[in-house]
Formats: sequence, structure tokens, C-alpha cells
Amino acid sequence: MATIRVIEGKKGKKYQAIIRMKGFKPLYKVFDKKSLASDWARKIETLMSEGKYKPLKSKAIVSPIITVSDLINDFEKNVAPKHYSRPEQYKVMYDWWKEQIGNIPVEDLDTPTLVQCRNALSAEAPDKPYKNHTQKSNSTVRKYMFALSAVLRYATRSLKIIDRNPMSDVDKPKKNRGVVRFLTDEEKELLLEGCKLHSDRLFMFVMLALFSGGRYSELLHLRVENLDRMNNLIQFTKTKNGEARGVPVYSKLMEILQQYLDKHNIKSGFIFVNPDNKFPYLKGAFEQTVKKVGIKNFRFHDCRHTYATWLAENGATLLEIATLLGHKTLNQVQIYSHLTKKTTSKLVRKMTANKFDF
Repeated sequence: MATIRVIEGKKGKKYQAIIRMKGFKPLYKVFDKKSLASDWARKIETLMSEGKYKPLKSKAIVSPIITVSDLINDFEKNVAPKHYSRPEQYKVMYDWWKEQIGNIPVEDLDTPTLVQCRNALSAEAPDKPYKNHTQKSNSTVRKYMFALSAVLRYATRSLKIIDRNPMSDVDKPKKNRGVVRFLTDEEKELLLEGCKLHSDRLFMFVMLALFSGGRYSELLHLRVENLDRMNNLIQFTKTKNGEARGVPVYSKLMEILQQYLDKHNIKSGFIFVNPDNKFPYLKGAFEQTVKKVGIKNFRFHDCRHTYATWLAENGATLLEIATLLGHKTLNQVQIYSHLTKKTTSKLVRKMTANKFDF
């Protein structure tokens, strides 16, 4: 017998009829009234039992989404490529969830099950050897949970398979307050000299990272059309949160970038693409260079930390840093608060010294 589910939405109640009959693929259909859902289900079930039901022919092959594995596979194929610049980075996470709960029907997935998964995940060894860690870090566990949460949100909002995301009630481990690694002036000179010796492309890429705060993928997808030479502005369009942002840069940096473009006859399109129109793996070249010049514990993402640290040391507020980095909340830049406090103290002392004597 068909199941009628109530779906609570912003526009009121909807009724989803679900038909599961042996020998047929599951059918789903949403109606404004329960009576309409019941009538439709009764009609289809009668046709199925009498052998008269003929599914509508369609050029597109739509697989039914029953289990969590079905849902994740659908999300990987139809959603992730459109929302993430590098969807392949989530594959190991999706595979883990499919292995743990892939056979569970999406409708039966509940919060207690996800809590057990979180606990199991926290006890596992890191995906890659990292320092002396024997278990996954809180940050890694959070990433796994957010990956599945996005999938379940898709099931809730777009597919209407479930009424509520069960991950929303699962407490996530506290985010580790990591140490901000940034370049000293001596290290900056060593790094830039090493990049220049490797190639002018790596040098230009790292210069932009240090003096624009762009993420690796944002810089890699930078196009000539994104440069506003008149106003010395770089427009990042392929961003992590999907919102484009403009970042002002020093005029001399824009001049160096223009010289690079002229030298390589790059007049349009991607700036750092290979002749075969494929993106190079500049992160690998960067890691080799860092090791060669003897800089310890410095990742490419730390160029972004360096940019933010230099901003803070030169008087930028947390709000200004968040805006330039493309963060939506100040929570994401609190790691620089101790630096802005030092600058703020200097400003207060200077203001007081100037105005105290009435």
C-alpha cells in the first residue's frame, strides 16, 4: 500500500505519495492535497496489480533514490560539480559515508546513527600521516560531517525526500585553534628568490598569493578579464563561497603582472593555464621550492595567513581583513585578533596623547 508523507514547507503543507511495489521502480509524486495524493497512488497501484501500468518513456534515465548511497551518488553527479571548484576532493569523504551508512534508506537515517558515525570517525587514524597524530583532527571530522550535511540538505530542500536534515542536531567537534604560520621578512625574500629561480610563472603566482590573499583555486582560475588595471583591482570570481570579490593591489604588483602577461603573450583567458589549456600543479612546484630554500612548516595556504597578518600589523581591522579574504563572518578571522589589538592599542594611545590635554 502506498505511503503518504506530509512535507512542511514555506508555502505550507505538501503531500508526497510513495509507491513501492515488487517488480516496479519506486514512484514519488507531490500534491497540494492529501486526497489527490491518495487518488493518484490508488490508481497507479491498481494498474500495477492488473499488469496495465506502463511507465512514461523518457530519454533521460532517472534512477530512484532509496538509500544513502543512492543519494550521495546523485549529489556527486548532479550537484557537486556545479557548486564546488574541486569536487573530487570530497570523494574520500563520500566513500566513507557510503561504507558506513550507504545501505540505510534515506528516510530511516536518524540523528543517533549519525552521532555514532561521528564518534567512530573521531577515533580513526588520519587519512594521511600528519605529525604525531593517531586520530583524525576535529577539523577533519567537521569536514566529513559538513560534506554529508550538504548532501542531506539537498535531499531536504530539492528532492523533498526527508522533512529535516538529521545532521543539524549532531554536535560537531570544536574547531581547532591552529597556530597562524606566516613568513618573516627573511623567509619572504628566500621564498620569492627561490620561486624566481624555478620559473617566472611560479614567482608571479606566489606574489599574487602574498599580496592579494587569494586562495590557490581562486588564483588558478584568474583570468585576464578579471584585472582592472585602471583601478589596480583584481576580481576573484571562482571563490569558495560562490560570491565574487574585488581585491585592491599595489600598483607596482599590477605592473609586474602586466610585464608577465606581455612576456608570455597572454591577452585573454586564464593567466596560469598550460599551452594545452590544462591547469598546472603549481602547488607541487611551490612545495619543492619551499623545501629547497629551507623554510620549515609552510604550506601554500599560509601565504594567505601571511597576507592577513601583514594587514593586521599595518592597522587593518578584523572586518577589513574578513572582507579582503572573502569571509562572511568575523569568527573566521579571530585568529588575527591579537595582532589587531596591538594596533588598536597604539591608535588609542596616540589619540589620547593628542586629545588628553584639554
